[in-house]
Amino acid sequence: MNNLEIISLVVTIICLLSFCAVFTVLFKHYYDSSIVQVKDGKEDLQILKNAKDVVKAKNSKKSKALNIIGKVLSYTVFALIIVIFSISLYSRFSGNAIPFGNSSLIVIASGSMSEKNEDNTYLSNIDNQFNTYDIIGISRYENQNDIELYDVVAFKNEEGTTIVHRIIEILDDNGEEVYITRGDSNNTSDNGVQYEDYLRYENIIGYYNGTRIQSIGIFIVFLQSNAGIITIVAIAYCLFMFDYYSNRYEKAVEDRTNLLISTLNYDLNDDASNVDVIYTESLLYKNQKSTLLNGEFVFNTDELKEEDKKEINEYKEFLNSQEKIENNKDFEKMNYFQKSFQKIKEKFFESKNDKTDEK
Repeated sequence: MNNLEIISLVVTIICLLSFCAVFTVLFKHYYDSSIVQVKDGKEDLQILKNAKDVVKAKNSKKSKALNIIGKVLSYTVFALIIVIFSISLYSRFSGNAIPFGNSSLIVIASGSMSEKNEDNTYLSNIDNQFNTYDIIGISRYENQNDIELYDVVAFKNEEGTTIVHRIIEILDDNGEEVYITRGDSNNTSDNGVQYEDYLRYENIIGYYNGTRIQSIGIFIVFLQSNAGIITIVAIAYCLFMFDYYSNRYEKAVEDRTNLLISTLNYDLNDDASNVDVIYTESLLYKNQKSTLLNGEFVFNTDELKEEDKKEINEYKEFLNSQEKIENNKDFEKMNYFQKSFQKIKEKFFESKNDKTDEK
């Protein structure tokens, strides 16, 4: 890699990291806010409206199977993209050559073999040209004697880049067979440009074996570019973040659904319009009011004793007044209220159970 490519790659990495950081902050904020809305009961009516679908999806074998199939397919596609992306990166750093045993696939990145230049009269009866972004097959020569005039060969130039041009001359250099090449679209040869004097056998990768896949190489070229690297890594990261946070959100909705159903004794066949919101902390369903305390529906407060109601109201006021807990007194007060609240809750359910047993 030259200095310009190194600088370009560094800039690419900085841009990618910046994008991921911004995306993470925005995505996390959106989903965290949504999860808080769900846990605090702000979405309860909508959740009740969708409760039947949530429970049905949870218990349905078909839904579970489709969910598994969807994940398998998405991971398979993602794995395929990663494989193609990895091959593209390997191709970039190996001069656009992708080896397969004794053969290679090479992505054509220029138009130097796409047409016949009128100065190249030897091409009159030769028609094995190929275009930019074609993928061609290259096979190794078994020995140097197999090389023939007008073969299309792939070779490494002095910078290590893979070039695919035609042999237009075979010469003798002090007893060694050497070659001069030229692109079919060019009117000048490669000596003095791609190599110093002659192309030598040890620099030849192989010959064009006739295998040609048209135009597909444009994807390989894009994926191995800095823009392609940014795109693939960013998409992969976004998919991971979306999957992670959407799963958290779905879990919060599922937990909230189960809590509402169990606390309200909610009938899944009912319409959510049968549930009324009282202030922002209570729901009324079938003439029973259930109260939300610190994000959790707890019990019908109408049936509590006055001293317990007072205790809970003090707890609510404390929670509403505290943006954050900063000192030991706050911790002590919080612990006191939580223990007291737990006792009230246990006492309430004990009395409910006793009444049920009496019946």
